[in-house]
Amino acid sequence: MSRLIKPSEYAKECGISRQAVYAKIKKGLLKAKKVEGQIFIELDNSIDIQKKRSIHQEVNKSSHKDLLAAKDETIKILKDTIEDLKATNNLIIGTLKGEVDLLKEAFGEMQQLYRTQIEHLQVKEPPKLNQNSVVDVKNYISVRELSKVLNLDKNDRKRFKKAALKMQESGDFRFTIIEDELYALKNADYSDFLEALK
Repeated sequence: MSRLIKPSEYAKECGISRQAVYAKIKKGLLKAKKVEGQIFIELDNSIDIQKKRSIHQEVNKSSHKDLLAAKDETIKILKDTIEDLKATNNLIIGTLKGEVDLLKEAFGEMQQLYRTQIEHLQVKEPPKLNQNSVVDVKNYISVRELSKVLNLDKNDRKRFKKAALKMQESGDFRFTIIEDELYALKNADYSDFLEALK
């Protein structure tokens, strides 16, 4: 003969949780029946609840041992994974350091190339002229002609000439006086002058 018992009562009598009872029902370890929408556990009266309780405790002990073994295995796997990640991280760091060193070398080489190019582009300062010096007029253009070449209007030409004269007096190598007229070096850069005139 069998009797019906609520899962909560069965859990209390056996000393297990209700979730464990429902898990056992789901796995088919316990017979269950629905009566008026409620679940009841069907028990055989011939089996003593105390006996069931000791069986559940044994099962729980073995389940705990299995759980602990599984956790130990998981911990071991995680430790191995961490070691692998550390090794991979060290490889990545080594690669990145190598890349940074290559970039530094490339930057140094580029700096050297640019310095060389800038040195070649810079107009060398002509020798200082004195009254008796002979000047190669082919390298110079009169400031008046230069202001025309630079497409300056009448007012800007006057300002350009005044500024050029001041610069020549202060020692700017781009300007010189030849036979009482102000001349400018043909291949020099005058962008700073033009910027100052604005």
